[in-house]
Amino acid sequence: MSHYQERKEKNCLNCNAEVAGRFCQVCGQENIEPKESFWTLATHFLHDMTHFDGKFFSTLKYLLFKPAFLSKEYLKGRRTSYLHPIRMYVFTSFIFFLIFFNFYQKEELQNEKEEKLQVASVIKQLKNKKTTYDSLISSHDTTELEISLAKAKLRVDKLNKEIALLQKDSTKKDSIYLVNSNFTILGGKSDEDNPVASSSKQYDSIQNALPIAKRDGFFLQRISHQRIHLYEKYKNNGGAILKGIGERFLHMFPQMLFVSLPFFALILQLLYVRRKHLFYVNHVVFTIHLYCGTFILILATLLLGSIFQVIHINLAAYAVFAYLFILFYWYKSFRNFYSQSRKKTIFKFMILFFLTMIMMSFLFGLFFVFSAFLI
Repeated sequence: MSHYQERKEKNCLNCNAEVAGRFCQVCGQENIEPKESFWTLATHFLHDMTHFDGKFFSTLKYLLFKPAFLSKEYLKGRRTSYLHPIRMYVFTSFIFFLIFFNFYQKEELQNEKEEKLQVASVIKQLKNKKTTYDSLISSHDTTELEISLAKAKLRVDKLNKEIALLQKDSTKKDSIYLVNSNFTILGGKSDEDNPVASSSKQYDSIQNALPIAKRDGFFLQRISHQRIHLYEKYKNNGGAILKGIGERFLHMFPQMLFVSLPFFALILQLLYVRRKHLFYVNHVVFTIHLYCGTFILILATLLLGSIFQVIHINLAAYAVFAYLFILFYWYKSFRNFYSQSRKKTIFKFMILFFLTMIMMSFLFGLFFVFSAFLI
């Protein structure tokens, strides 16, 4: 209850209902004077923030050190003392991805440094490939490559140009055909002898020249136009296309996890269908708490990993320990919430892991393709 001055009038300013006490019985609004000073507004804001923080840290304590306790409390109807699961998820996921993306950017800078060291290896591969072509051309036998002698000579010329380009500018590694010869995106085949349509106009012209029965359908045309758009935007650089899609997908990862939440809860309902006292919403609440706890544990793992990296502790052993600890946290959460034996919990945990992998693979592919259409 606030310390604001109570109104003498007993009608609610929000819904106009008659108020018997300090709070309206209909809408819950406090019956206080509407006029307030800036200081009152500031102290009200401060109170709300500290009240939220207090709830958050008390909720966090139970979330980490008493797995599934909050979910059982919610099931029993004891909810006022703890942060609401949705607010907890929003706040925790925001902090998690804010820090996670910061770690990702540092990792990306490290990868860029390592990539420069790979240029010498790519040049070596190009030269080895050129040597193979030269040997077959000199023997006038290119049947092993399943191409004509003329095409083999053209490829040698192309390899010479690629070697010269890479020696001049190491940043062009992703545009080298050897690096991207097997790269495909949205069904498009990147082939040096049989390239796909180079523009949407050319693709439409090819489609219009075909009989109606042999033309691509609506979805294939949409995919083809997007594929051409990507190759035009990134100048036929397969590596850059994949990197662009990957970055877009990474920033959609929070949405993917949020979408996975109700599906994960549905799997839990199927696994524990004989628990008649548990409804779908109870599995959803448990899943939210499980996700929140996992986010926090992963953050702790990343932060400790950074410290251990500075003091040169074996990160591989630490990563294995952290992974096993998170698995143990999941096991304790399931055992505490569903109250089943160790054998049943482990058995259902294995089934859950398998079904979750299928679900996440499907969502991963769906969001990855969706990401390709958003750049």
